[in-house]
Amino acid sequence: MSNDETNIRTHGNDPILQDPVVSSVTSALADYALTLDAERIVTVARSRQPSSFADYVKSMVGMEFAAFLDSESQRRFEQRYSDLQQRAARGEAVPFRWVELEHQDRSGATVPVRYAMHLIQASGDLLLLGQDQRPVIEMQQQLLNAQIALEQDYETQREMDTRYRLLMDFTSDAIALVSATTGRIVDINHNAASLFGAARADLLDKLFADRFVSQGKTGLITALTSHVALEAAAPIDVELKDTQRHLLLSSKLFRAAGEQLILVRLTDPEFGSVADGRLVANLRQLFYRGPDGMVFVDRDGNILEANETFLNLADISNMSELRGVSVSEFLARGTVDLKVLLENAQRAGQLRMYATKLKTGFEAQIAVEISATWLDDRVDPVLALVIRNASSVSASRSDPVSSESDMRGIMELVGSSTLKDIVSDTTNVIEKICIETAIELTRNNRVAAAEMLGLSRQSLYVKLRKYGMLSREDE
Repeated sequence: MSNDETNIRTHGNDPILQDPVVSSVTSALADYALTLDAERIVTVARSRQPSSFADYVKSMVGMEFAAFLDSESQRRFEQRYSDLQQRAARGEAVPFRWVELEHQDRSGATVPVRYAMHLIQASGDLLLLGQDQRPVIEMQQQLLNAQIALEQDYETQREMDTRYRLLMDFTSDAIALVSATTGRIVDINHNAASLFGAARADLLDKLFADRFVSQGKTGLITALTSHVALEAAAPIDVELKDTQRHLLLSSKLFRAAGEQLILVRLTDPEFGSVADGRLVANLRQLFYRGPDGMVFVDRDGNILEANETFLNLADISNMSELRGVSVSEFLARGTVDLKVLLENAQRAGQLRMYATKLKTGFEAQIAVEISATWLDDRVDPVLALVIRNASSVSASRSDPVSSESDMRGIMELVGSSTLKDIVSDTTNVIEKICIETAIELTRNNRVAAAEMLGLSRQSLYVKLRKYGMLSREDE
């Protein structure tokens, strides 16, 4: 390299960087090359390419190197330099040491430079080969910005996916997304899956048209895409293969990520649109403002939802305390009441005016009448309970005529029979009344009545035969 003040500047004679071979090597390895004498004075400065900081580096020649560093960089430089000298004094092999130092250029900007420090034992000089870290830092910042942008895009995508999934699950419409190319179901909500009588996961990637009776040569997908092109087109009438149930299909064609999709809305013409605004609004108002308690439970009797009236009846402060709790915990006879409600509602579809008592959160009991409806037109059936406070009715309700006559007969025994005989007859009367009550409450369900009374089914039949409560058909 020529000493023409363009790439190299010297102070005194320094054969190291002026040697053509060494100069070529340092030019390939480092952006800046400096040599310092034993007094830390810069004797030679070389830069690979002209720049404002390269001129700044060459201005260090004849000056103390530490004067161009901040305080923390001065400490690191002295520590590395002392370590090299001590190892050289012990006669150890002295490898180069890396150190990152920060300079401030004439504009006041901080310039980080990573130096490889080589101690030349023959002369005691120090050779510094520096790499400008600004391009590296700039690249790292660009990578960091790109990573942050990717994470932000990912979070945005997750947020949009959550909104989409919430909309699909929350809407009362039955919606399916179908590929216009393959005819397969891309996505479907639970309302649409319930119309098909299958779980949502079992329907994904299945042929949409296979769920319906054949549409002839044109095919259902062709009919749906042709239907989109028509203005004010009437819904397509289709028939389900499994249930022969008729549905109306309305469609909308759109493109997403280069793929054409069909948004299909399924409506049952017999019941009208599931999302009938006025009906839904009225039912919602009835649920929240109705005078009777309303509770929805799953097939195991666990509470899914309850209205404010039921919360007041049960003395519960908020709905979060009820979700997942068995409704049997609020019924006087517990699992017996729940079993009667579930079995009768499943068998007949509904159960009217089931009399029992409701336990409150403070262990009080309220006489209630329960009507139950089994909603099984879905993947997960639900039992709907309407609970009416019957305290005033039960207080004014008279005892059964048979019970009155039995008790009157017992009172007539006083004076004509011993106390032991009267107590024995009283026990029989009370036993008969309890059995009659259990049979009435369970709608003549002998198994439930036996469980309610704590008897085996065989023992119940013995007692029914004893009191003449079995018909010829039963025997």
